[in-house]
Amino acid sequence: MVTSNRSRVVIVGTGSVGSAVASAIVQQGLCNELVIVGHHPNKAQGLAMDLADGLEFLGRFVTIRAGGWEDCRHADVVIIAAGPKPKPGETRMQELDAAIDIVDPILRRVRDSGFDGILIMVSNPVDVLGWFAWKRTGLPRAQVFGSGAALDTARLKTIIGETTRLDPRLVSGYVIGEHGDSQFVPWSTVSFIGKSFAQYLADNRSCYPGVTLAGIEESTRRRGLDIKGLRGGTSYGIAATVAGLVRTILWNERSVVSVSTLIDGEYEYGEHDVFLSLPVALDGSGVGDFVDLHLSDEELVKFHASAEVVRRHCSLIADRL
Repeated sequence: MVTSNRSRVVIVGTGSVGSAVASAIVQQGLCNELVIVGHHPNKAQGLAMDLADGLEFLGRFVTIRAGGWEDCRHADVVIIAAGPKPKPGETRMQELDAAIDIVDPILRRVRDSGFDGILIMVSNPVDVLGWFAWKRTGLPRAQVFGSGAALDTARLKTIIGETTRLDPRLVSGYVIGEHGDSQFVPWSTVSFIGKSFAQYLADNRSCYPGVTLAGIEESTRRRGLDIKGLRGGTSYGIAATVAGLVRTILWNERSVVSVSTLIDGEYEYGEHDVFLSLPVALDGSGVGDFVDLHLSDEELVKFHASAEVVRRHCSLIADRL
């Protein structure tokens, strides 16, 4: 549980994602102290200085500094955002070999620091690396999770908002499974203005010609790759997502979010020893209870297929443990 007399967040990684996450946390004034750790100490120092220069115009003072692995020991939250630079056309899973070479030494140093807070994996492929992080650090399952489909859920809501020209925050629902090609939307869980979104479309078919659930789902699935193709990578959406997760933890907001967490026999999901995204209660103690979505038989087939994709890739790096 996060204590009231301290709140330190450590971000590992000074690339576009780590920098954007740091900026989002500072601008929202989420913690007392933000420590930036990077492979290049000068870059971490420069980022800390750059962020600190804007503090006069922000709502809350945050101590920002570059640091080292020893700072993880007393951190409430450690965020790992380090990874290889994205290559055009390369999927998250294709980044695994390069990513594990970067992330494994980081996890060892975080573990060896004595860290006992909450670890958020952002580096991709996030489900595979989240599972690896849990194994490598030995932290309790509640204290290790990946950002996972929290971002994809936000993307789904954004697309529905753009389609209907209404506030995306009116959408209630989740993307689940892998943060990748096998993710899917259990449409039975998605509601909008007091009714299922499927019913909303049916009731307003003339307003949305050509709009289908399958089309929205595919746009959600491809949105990250589309952004990557347009500007070389994603950063702001994931930064806002991670900042929201940090706020939920440090402020003990008791939210329900779809993050990548250990699935080990819960409810009807029937999966074990694999990290996938499902809606879970999140608060100052980390990952809590699962939300039982009562998936249909068709949705369960998709969920198991997504689990198999992640499990297959976990087996490729299991010998590193």
